[in-house]
Amino acid sequence: MIDVILPDLPERTLSLPSEETPLPLVPALTGRVVLGGPVSVPVTAELVGGDPELAAFLRAEAHSTVYHLLHCSVTCARDAPDPELHTVNLDLSLSAEPVRDGATAFQPVAWSMTPRQRTEAADDAPFAPAAHLGPRLGFLDNGRADPGTRICLEARRELCSDPGWEIRHTHVRIGGTYRLAMVVRAPREAMTRVAVAVGATVRDGHTLHRFREEIADPLPLMAPR
Repeated sequence: MIDVILPDLPERTLSLPSEETPLPLVPALTGRVVLGGPVSVPVTAELVGGDPELAAFLRAEAHSTVYHLLHCSVTCARDAPDPELHTVNLDLSLSAEPVRDGATAFQPVAWSMTPRQRTEAADDAPFAPAAHLGPRLGFLDNGRADPGTRICLEARRELCSDPGWEIRHTHVRIGGTYRLAMVVRAPREAMTRVAVAVGATVRDGHTLHRFREEIADPLPLMAPR
């Protein structure tokens, strides 16, 4: 196992325009959600050198596969006016283009994600400054919550090319900073990119109003040399 320090991230305040047409019933949620990152670093032999098992796994995969650590965060204002946020979604889209003639062997996927789930009971607990990578470059966390537990943060679509996280209003209001990390598995002879979008909903009675912002310029994941 190795510890991965979660870095400070560049932040941008989102506008989150309404998806309703022709005229939105609720104005844009400007300033209520801040996106941190994403930033990425390649998983190299130096990074995992302190763990022989991880180093051996990386060598065995090196002929066809590269791995990246992707970090991002979502910060939601605690003192925002009504209506309260009902959900906030961070949606990623992973794609790869071959850098040489021929098709890529496979599409990049979210190999492992953390947190997988976070309950409302833990919502006020601070996020740890480090994540832990265990066997086969999988994050070690508390896994799945007990049945019946209210989930306020959940990883979605792990092992897929369209992963993300959903933050939910439970008895606890959405607010504060949510630190998120992912291991991306990608083909070696390809340029992998990550496109990011952030969505949100607010509830007005029994009606949900939807908002979404696509982030320009997908992030390229630089392969190790």
